[in-house]
Amino acid sequence: MAFALATQILNDGPRNTVAKVTGDMAPASYPTGVVILDPSLLTGMNPGMSGTSTATLLRLDHVDYSIGDGTIVQLIWDATTPVVIAELYGRGKLESKMFGGYQNNAGAGVTGKILLTAIASGAVTPTEASIFLLLATVKYRSITIGGA
Repeated sequence: MAFALATQILNDGPRNTVAKVTGDMAPASYPTGVVILDPSLLTGMNPGMSGTSTATLLRLDHVDYSIGDGTIVQLIWDATTPVVIAELYGRGKLESKMFGGYQNNAGAGVTGKILLTAIASGAVTPTEASIFLLLATVKYRSITIGGA
């Protein structure tokens, strides 16, 4: 089985973005550091207003997931030194909106992108695995002196 991963944007408004990520793969073709969400490719934050309105960062508020047994999926903030947001295994959900969501705290070289890496859990070696993720995010951008 060849590696196949697809991201579908379900909602891309001026503040929120909801994306569905699906994939099928064999352990020999597990992805490493694949971009699944890039804020620079989403719609603007202030439609119809002058000036730049592209989001530079995302906050992750909610994740529904279903991961094939024997596979671990890492969600990662892209940066010079990438930071793991969460490791997902099995089926479940992460609800983080109530405490302000998972904030991108990756430090130097932050791109705002969310990456996906899959690894074998070691408990079971599957012949193939599937991934389903539903990500609810909030767009934002750093504010500098002068508001630019």
